[in-house]
Amino acid sequence: MLPLRILHIASFSGNIGDNANHLGFYPWVEALSERPVEWTKLEIRHFYWGERTWDEDFVAYANSFDALVIGGGNYFELWVENSPTGTFIAIAPELWEKLTIPIYFNALGVDPGQGVPEVCRARFTEFLDFLLANTKILVSVRNDGACNNLATHIGEKYAQKVLHAPDNGFFAEFKPATSLSYFSDPNVNRIVTMNIASDMPETRFSGYSDGVEGFATEYALMIEDLSKRDPSLGFLFAPHIFRDLDVVNRVIDKLSDRLRRTRIAQVPYGTGDAMSALVFGIYAASDVCVGMRFHANVVPLGSLCQTIGLVSYPQISALYEELNQMDRCVDVSQPGFSKVLSDRIMGALHYPETIFTGTPKQACASAQVLRDGLAPRVKAWLSEI
Repeated sequence: MLPLRILHIASFSGNIGDNANHLGFYPWVEALSERPVEWTKLEIRHFYWGERTWDEDFVAYANSFDALVIGGGNYFELWVENSPTGTFIAIAPELWEKLTIPIYFNALGVDPGQGVPEVCRARFTEFLDFLLANTKILVSVRNDGACNNLATHIGEKYAQKVLHAPDNGFFAEFKPATSLSYFSDPNVNRIVTMNIASDMPETRFSGYSDGVEGFATEYALMIEDLSKRDPSLGFLFAPHIFRDLDVVNRVIDKLSDRLRRTRIAQVPYGTGDAMSALVFGIYAASDVCVGMRFHANVVPLGSLCQTIGLVSYPQISALYEELNQMDRCVDVSQPGFSKVLSDRIMGALHYPETIFTGTPKQACASAQVLRDGLAPRVKAWLSEI
C-alpha cells in the first residue's frame, strides 16, 4: 500500500509548544488513516523570512502531495493588513482555487488580541466563505476561545460551521525527566517550573506604569515569598522562545543573591522536537507548573501536572474557561498578584483538591471529548484522499 504523502506547513523551529502540538497530532492522524503516512515538514517561517512566497510555485509544490495540513498554530491572527486573507496564511484567492489537494487546517487559533482592522475582517470572511464551501477542505479551530472569537468578530454562523478541536499538545506523551538536580541547596526536593513571556509587552504589561520591569518586580516578590514559606522549593524557569529569556533575566536580577545562587535555575533553551521533549519532560516531572504561554498550560495538564495559568493575554483565561477550570488562572496583567499567586502555588502543592474545582485529568477528559467528536470527520477526510 502506497503511503499517504502529506505536506505539513507549521512552526517546527520556533516555539517548542508548537512541536508538542505536532508530536500529539501525528500519531492520531496515523491511527485514523487506512494507509501509512509520510510527512514532509515545511517551516512556515520560510514565508516570514522571505525565503518562500505564497505563489504559483508554492501551489505547484503543494499539489505534488496527496494532502496539505496547515498548523496547528495561531495563524488566524486577524490583524495582518498586508495579507490577502487578513491572516498569516497569505495566499491570494485566485491561487487558493488552484490548490486541488485536500486541505486540513489543524486546530488553529483565531486571535483578535492585536486588533481586527475592518479590511482584515472582510478579507478573512471571504477566505472562510471559500474554505467552508469546499468539500475537500476541513477547518478546525482550537479550544482557546477561538470559536467565541469567530462568533464575535466574524459571525456566529462561522463559529458553528468550523470544527472545534482540542490542541494536540494535550495528547503529546513526554517521558518525565528522571532527575531535576539543578540546585545547589541540598534542601530542595520539590520543583515549581515556570514559563513567563515578554513578547507583546504593550498588551501583556499595559497595567504597569513601568511595563515589563513592573511585572518582573512583582514576580520576584512572589518567588521570594514562596521561598520563605517553603524552604524545600526550587524554582525552574522554562523559556519557550528566545524572547522569554529577557523577562527571566529581569526577574532573576531582582531576587536576593542567596536565593538566585542556590534555588533558581533555568532549563536549556532551544528549538525543535528534541528540545521540546527535554523541556516538557521536565514539566512532567515537576510538582507544580506555572505558565504564561498557551502550551505551558496545555502540555503539563496533558501530563496530569498541577498547573496554574498566568493571565496576561486573553487566550489563557479562554482556555481555562473552555475547560471549566477558571480557578487555575491568576491575573498577572497588573500589580498586586504576588501574594495571590504565592497562595495558589502553595495550595496546588499541598491541597489541590480544595483550591481547584477540577483536576488535570478532568481537563484532559474535556479535550478528549472534543477529539472524539472530531475524529469521524478527519477519518472521512483521510479516506477520501
